[in-house]
Amino acid sequence: MIKKPKRKKTDRQKQVKRLDVLFSELIRKRAMERAGGCERCETPKLSYKELDTAHFHSRKKHTVRWDERNAAGLCGGCHWYLDSHIDAKEKFARNLLGDEYERLYILAEMTTKQSPIDYKLVELYLKQKIKELEEV
Repeated sequence: MIKKPKRKKTDRQKQVKRLDVLFSELIRKRAMERAGGCERCETPKLSYKELDTAHFHSRKKHTVRWDERNAAGLCGGCHWYLDSHIDAKEKFARNLLGDEYERLYILAEMTTKQSPIDYKLVELYLKQKIKELEEV
């Protein structure tokens, strides 16, 4: 059997992966700072690595993919529950964000042509926010 050669990742795909890793670290560390664990059930965790990064709007929506307002650090059970119950997810996001929820929704519905993304700037921002959390 002949194996197809794997396609090389493009520079954009590599950049997106780096941003996803940084964003996930930021959100989970922020959850540890805010709640000491899961931001929904408030179950304490020993490390941010025990949490998931749950997005309110799909990661396919690049205009909000790395927006801090669009995610929360959750335990696996809460992440699964909210992904399975859309109404509960929206209610949780509205309670967490307040008035910002509507602004985030509008941004999520925009395209990257309407709101272009500067990937390098996003990377610098995420690194700075992680650094700030680690200094606390």
